[in-house]
Amino acid sequence: MNFSAILSAAQLEHASDVHVCADAPIRVRVAGRLKVLAVPILSHNELNTWLMAQFTTAQHEIWSSGEQVDFALFDQGCGIRVRLTAYMTTDGIAVAVRLLPKQAPSLAELGAPEFLEKLKPFRHGLVLITGATGSGKSTTMASWIAHVNQQDEAHVVTLEDPIEYRFSSDKCLIHQSEVGNQVGSFSTALRDVLRRDPDAIVVGELRDLVSIELALRAAETGHLVIATLHSASAVEAISRLIDVFPSENKSFVRNVLSSVLIGVVAQRLVRCNTNVNKQGRIATYEVLTANAAVKNLIKEAKENQLPAVMQTSAAHQMFTFNQHYQKLLDMRLVAEAMPVWAS
Repeated sequence: MNFSAILSAAQLEHASDVHVCADAPIRVRVAGRLKVLAVPILSHNELNTWLMAQFTTAQHEIWSSGEQVDFALFDQGCGIRVRLTAYMTTDGIAVAVRLLPKQAPSLAELGAPEFLEKLKPFRHGLVLITGATGSGKSTTMASWIAHVNQQDEAHVVTLEDPIEYRFSSDKCLIHQSEVGNQVGSFSTALRDVLRRDPDAIVVGELRDLVSIELALRAAETGHLVIATLHSASAVEAISRLIDVFPSENKSFVRNVLSSVLIGVVAQRLVRCNTNVNKQGRIATYEVLTANAAVKNLIKEAKENQLPAVMQTSAAHQMFTFNQHYQKLLDMRLVAEAMPVWAS
């Protein structure tokens, strides 16, 4: 299996993702849509042999147990880093591949909110970066790390699964750990990381009650915690985080969250005009910052009122998806009318 040849062909198409399935045409995602890639079909044996050669001992054990395996690698032939998810289907082995830029784009290149540009690693509290799978959360987080690495003398510790972008310490001291290699799990690493004298703790994903609880505790004890969460909007992220806890603990969690929350950045990818970038998609954002009104609404379990606060709080760096998408329309970065998710 010539993996480099597949990646090279995908790069020529300006693809963001590649889907490799045994005994089936290889497909790529271009501008958000799938298309067949003009490369040879791989047999089950070819794909299986290649995968087994990439797996670590721990990943072999995960695969043997019937679970999917997430990992990243640097392809020497193309000179790029990719993130892979290998899994089984009724049709056989499948691998989803995300092509990563050689370095994290700047926050300005992403069009990221001013909130992130002004976020210093010395602040104490919790920041959530949220969105659907494939919406670019990890890239946004990496761009923030690259941003502070050029400006602030701080200790930034990352816990990732897998590591997508590698950083060299510049002004910051950056230490990256990968779940399954350097650390056993997000929850285990979050317990240990406070002893490393961090200023900022970057968590690849809050996956369960234990990791959420530990992230809140780290934010309470004087650290900046930035973490990703799967949700469709900033408000949904708040609700999902609270709903993980049992009913009898929700009131306490609301009080803690309202005291430590700094803000939530939600993002989605939308189709953009062809002259904007080669990938054909651009991020649209919404931002919820924890001013007094937001803190009180979280305490009082009134998340349904948060969108109205976001719409009228530009002075606090807040805006909704609708407002940001309208800005993209006005700037002629997108041509389509308001997406169907907008209300």
